[in-house]
Amino acid sequence: MKEVSKTLYLINGRVIIVLGVICYLVGRVIFLRVKYKNTKTVYSLKEVIKFLFVLYILMVVSVTLFPLALWIDFNIEHIKYGLNFVPFVSILKDISQIGVAYDGDVVFMIGLIIRNVGGNILLLMPLGVLVPILSYKFRQFKNTVLLGFFISTSIEFIQFFELLAGGWGRTVDIDDVICNVIGVSFGYLIYKIMFRIADKFQIKILQNLNPEKMEMQDSSYVNKKEVNSPI
Repeated sequence: MKEVSKTLYLINGRVIIVLGVICYLVGRVIFLRVKYKNTKTVYSLKEVIKFLFVLYILMVVSVTLFPLALWIDFNIEHIKYGLNFVPFVSILKDISQIGVAYDGDVVFMIGLIIRNVGGNILLLMPLGVLVPILSYKFRQFKNTVLLGFFISTSIEFIQFFELLAGGWGRTVDIDDVICNVIGVSFGYLIYKIMFRIADKFQIKILQNLNPEKMEMQDSSYVNKKEVNSPI
């Protein structure tokens, strides 16, 4: 039987980061020029935080959803090996393989487990720090954790369709969601500790990151614009 060669097209995640940054910067500059056209002052600290947040989101998308393969054959036989809906099963399975897998290389297997678990915890930890700074409604722990849960489950949902389309090493694992939520919770804890330290030791640069102060500063610029506008 003649074997038919297949051509694969991969979209690299770095392309998404570069295009996303360019689109954000162009769009944001246009928006700011329109919003603050009657004043030269822009709250630069807030804009830096927003840019870092957008860059972070683009990096999360790049790491979790790319490289993206196009025009590949659908094969559902492998799907059962890439799905896990039982909490901690995959983590416990990896632990049970210490001293067995990879020719009994214990150090390598432990490092692999730490990278998998730690990587998923670290993945959404910045989210728990940044969103309470950018939005007042996420200063509540519950709202921040729910946002992290929504983002994590959305990633797994998209990865499921990538798994349907051939896999490319993708898995859909409830343990990833659990670790992501733990990471968001740790990030929120860092956020709370950071502002308590800022208030205790009067660290101005951190105090200025308070969302209430940033909103007040932003409103003052809008008011200034209205005062300077001709009637």
